[in-house]
Amino acid sequence: MKNQSITTKIFTLIALFFAIVVNTRANILKNRNINIGDSFFVHKDYQSALIFYKKGFYADKEFSQQMLSRMAMIEESSDHYVMALFYLNTMYYYFPDSRVIRKMEDMGNKYHLNGYNYTDFEYLISIYKEYYYYIIFSLSGIGIPFIIYLFVRKRNKENLGFRPLVFFAILGIVFYLNNFDITPSMGIIQSDCQLMEGPSAGSNVVEITEPGQRVRIISKQDVWYKIAWKDKNLFIRDVYLLPIGN
Repeated sequence: MKNQSITTKIFTLIALFFAIVVNTRANILKNRNINIGDSFFVHKDYQSALIFYKKGFYADKEFSQQMLSRMAMIEESSDHYVMALFYLNTMYYYFPDSRVIRKMEDMGNKYHLNGYNYTDFEYLISIYKEYYYYIIFSLSGIGIPFIIYLFVRKRNKENLGFRPLVFFAILGIVFYLNNFDITPSMGIIQSDCQLMEGPSAGSNVVEITEPGQRVRIISKQDVWYKIAWKDKNLFIRDVYLLPIGN
């Protein structure tokens, strides 16, 4: 019985070892495309770099802020402004930076595109995303001494008034910001397409639009995205839209 227990432990350790090795190997292979892309980029072979960056992005689902910035730069220099905007939007989604917003605004104005004139609310969201951890830590920092303050008042049998409600409000804000994404879902129209009145090929065509437009995604129904477009809710086939993030 004792020997059987030892044998089981040995096999468990061996299995764990191989699992770690295989996982490490997989990560090395995933990063390999990015590393090769970086090597080509350093040697100014930008198109070859883009090939390997795309392998890393689409096949391996691996990317960095630097990689996305380089992909956008290469695409823009080749006059592929739609993909340049897609990579910039993706970079901003995962690595928020106000400078990226300004770059996208400039490109949107240059190509006369919709969706790149940011509202005050969107700027507020951008500040929130850029300083997310500072905001969460600040709210948490307020909450902890507030608990101590309430505890002391309670122990001294003093009236707490509305203070517990304030505490639960702070707690609710922290929980919500930490667990829910308040940023709207966005997408880039990647080619000339028809915007439909309903989620059907037989629906009325409301407008034919050009590529590069940035739109807010409301929902998805089968192969149709419901989007906000010029104060209307219209529908677009999924093959014409590049969703950002997730």
